[in-house]
Amino acid sequence: MQQRLRNPDMIWLLFSPSGRLSRRTYGLALCLWFALQGIVISQMFANEGEQTALALWTLALVGIILGWILSSLMLTVKRMHDLGLPGYWALLLALPVIGLVTMIALIFMPSDGPNHYGLFPDAPGRDW
Repeated sequence: MQQRLRNPDMIWLLFSPSGRLSRRTYGLALCLWFALQGIVISQMFANEGEQTALALWTLALVGIILGWILSSLMLTVKRMHDLGLPGYWALLLALPVIGLVTMIALIFMPSDGPNHYGLFPDAPGRDW
């Protein structure tokens, strides 16, 4: 019997499509990315007059946005798995309005329990 993983690492959480993810963890992970973006944007405004610092913070923002795009796709794949749906439904995020509505809906939709993607949410799947 598979034992529930208590502390999955952040690499699995943010960048792996394997396993399932609860709605609470999904919402908190998305909030993490939005907070990181907010911190960097506030630093960009704080360093408006300094060209070098502004360039570095802009580069940091580009890196965070690229990480956010990949991570939100992987988080959504795991959230879809938690609902018993195939991960390719995460491609709905690419559609402008539908993507936002999908993210919000996934935060509120409860899961049904164990499924073929794993026994527990917030744990890597059998292939991990």
